[in-house]
Amino acid sequence: MTEDLTFAEGRLSIAVPVSSSVDVAIGLGPALLDAQDRNQRRAEWRVIWVITGLGAVVSFVFGWTIVPDPDQAGRWLGGLQGIATSLMISPPLVWLEVAGGRSRLWRLVRRWPFGVFVLAKLALYVTLIAVSIQLGRLLVYPIRPRSFDFDERFFEILFYAGIMALIVVAVVEVGRLVGFRELRRLLTGHYSQPRQERRVFLMVDMKGSTEAAERLGDLRFHQLLDMFFRNVADAAYDHGAEIHKYVGDEVILSWPEPSAVKGARCALCPFGIARRIERTADRYVSHFGFVPAFRAALHVGNIVAGEMGAMVREIAFVGDTLNTTARLVDVARDTGHDIILSGELADRLPLPTGLAIVPLEAARLHGKVNPLPVVALRLT
Repeated sequence: MTEDLTFAEGRLSIAVPVSSSVDVAIGLGPALLDAQDRNQRRAEWRVIWVITGLGAVVSFVFGWTIVPDPDQAGRWLGGLQGIATSLMISPPLVWLEVAGGRSRLWRLVRRWPFGVFVLAKLALYVTLIAVSIQLGRLLVYPIRPRSFDFDERFFEILFYAGIMALIVVAVVEVGRLVGFRELRRLLTGHYSQPRQERRVFLMVDMKGSTEAAERLGDLRFHQLLDMFFRNVADAAYDHGAEIHKYVGDEVILSWPEPSAVKGARCALCPFGIARRIERTADRYVSHFGFVPAFRAALHVGNIVAGEMGAMVREIAFVGDTLNTTARLVDVARDTGHDIILSGELADRLPLPTGLAIVPLEAARLHGKVNPLPVVALRLT
C-alpha cells in the first residue's frame, strides 16, 4: 500500500485510501525523536536497576538466614549466592514487565485471553527462576559442593523467588492501571486531605472519532482507541506527564507547573504524540484503513487535588482549569489549529528552536464573562 507524503504548514499530510485524508502533525525531526527514545530507555533501565538492586539486598538477607552452615563464612557464601541468583532473575523479569511491551512477540502474547496470558507468563517465570537457582548453585559448587536435586532448599528458594516475582508483577500491573505516581500517592496518603496545586493540563482529542466508530464498529473502534492511547501514553512517559484520565476518545495529561514548563515539556508533548502515531502509521492503515489525527489544548491554573470515592478510590482534580482546557479544545476545532495554548501558559514557556507561537484573537468561552487570550503552536 502506498501513501502520498506532503509537508505543508508545519504538518505532514498522510493521504490514505479512506473516505477522507488525515493530517498528522510531526515532531521536531529525528534528533528529537532519538532524544525521546534515549530518555525513555534511560528511565526504563533506572527502574530495572532500582528493582534489581532492592531484590539483591533482600536476597542477600534471605540467603544469609536460611544457609544450613552456622559459621560466618557459610552465611556470607549463602548471601552472595542469593545475590547471584537474584541478579540472574530480576533483570529479565523486570525488563519484560517494564519494557517488554515494545517486543512484537510480547504484544501478541498480551492479546491472549487474560487467564491464558497469566498462566503462560507464570510458566515462563517459574522456568526462569528454577534455572537461575541451579545456576546459582553451580557458581558456588567449587567452594561448597552440593547436589543439584530438587531438594527442600531448592523449593524454599523457589517459593521466595516466586513471591518476589509476584510482588513485582502485581506492582507493575496495578501501576499500569492507575499510574505509578498516582499509586505512590495513594499508598503514601499524599492526597488523603485535599490540597491546592498549580498544574498544567493537556487535553488530547481524536479527530473524526464519531465517523470512525460508525465505520469500524464498537469492537474495532475500541482497538483503535487502545492503539491511539498507547501512543499518547508513550509520549506522556517521554515528557514526564501523568495520565490523569481517559474520557471517551479524549486523554487528559497533567504536570505540576514547574515540571511542565521546564524545557517546554508540555509544549513538546503533542508533537511527541504525533511522532509516535507516525511511527505506527503502517499498523494503523493495515488494521483500520487510516491514520488517526488529533487536536490538543494546553492550559495552566490552580486546582484542588484529593482522594475521592468510597468503593473505588481515585485522585480527582477539581477546578475551573480543567473546564477551561476542555473549552480550548473547541477553540482548536473552530480555528483549524491543531494545538492551542492559553495565553497565560504561553507567557511562561521558553520555547525551543523549531516551535513558534501564532497569535490568535481572544476566545470567548462558554460560561466565561471575559475573553481568554489564546495562541496556536506550530512548527517553524
